[in-house]
Amino acid sequence: MEESHEDSVDNSISVTRHKIIFVGDAGVGKTCIINRIVDNPFSETYEMSIGVDFMSKNLRYHGQNIKLQIWDSAGQEKYKGLIPSYIRNSSIVFVVYDVSSKTSFNNVSSWITFIKSIENTTIVLCGNKIDLTTREVQSYEGQQFAQKEGLSFFEVSAKTNENVKLMFYTAVADLPTFAEGASNKENLIKELQEENGVENVQGGNDPNAPKSQNDDRLNVNGNKQIVKKKKGCGC
Repeated sequence: MEESHEDSVDNSISVTRHKIIFVGDAGVGKTCIINRIVDNPFSETYEMSIGVDFMSKNLRYHGQNIKLQIWDSAGQEKYKGLIPSYIRNSSIVFVVYDVSSKTSFNNVSSWITFIKSIENTTIVLCGNKIDLTTREVQSYEGQQFAQKEGLSFFEVSAKTNENVKLMFYTAVADLPTFAEGASNKENLIKELQEENGVENVQGGNDPNAPKSQNDDRLNVNGNKQIVKKKKGCGC
């Protein structure tokens, strides 16, 4: 797992960078969850990721500027070969499934095996689309699987934004950056939520972005974004 440090423009604020990646089958709603995390609105018009895309989110904590690179990976099998280089040196990997799709849940095990074969990193299991009235995966199934694997587990709705920020800040609170607040994690999570409102978000697919944003298209491993979108429905 990578934790890199660099100076801010005014050399008075420590900058820490972490890489976070979302994986899971196509259509489970990874992009929509990320959009909620970076304070983008939910859209009923979903565009399926092809390749790998990213957004960055800046957090402030006790005089530090924590820069989070949040990578969005395509779930299609043909793009799986692109993902290992993004998992390497990652701080957190969220494995997402759709509670209305038993198939996506059944594939979680292979995703976790895949991640563990690449990097010893924190893995969080996330069941999305709890707003739907029809379920194929019950809460206890996700909880039992997470307990067996030793993972944190959350159920969320990208559509209603239920539990999304709670999941994200709970996972982020375990990063070494926040070690000083780890003795009272509940207060730490609350503090992170209170200190970080709507952020300036940098997207990774704007060809007209300023130079500083374009520079962020190379992550801590020098990975370049590879992304296209196609219409679909998966939030």
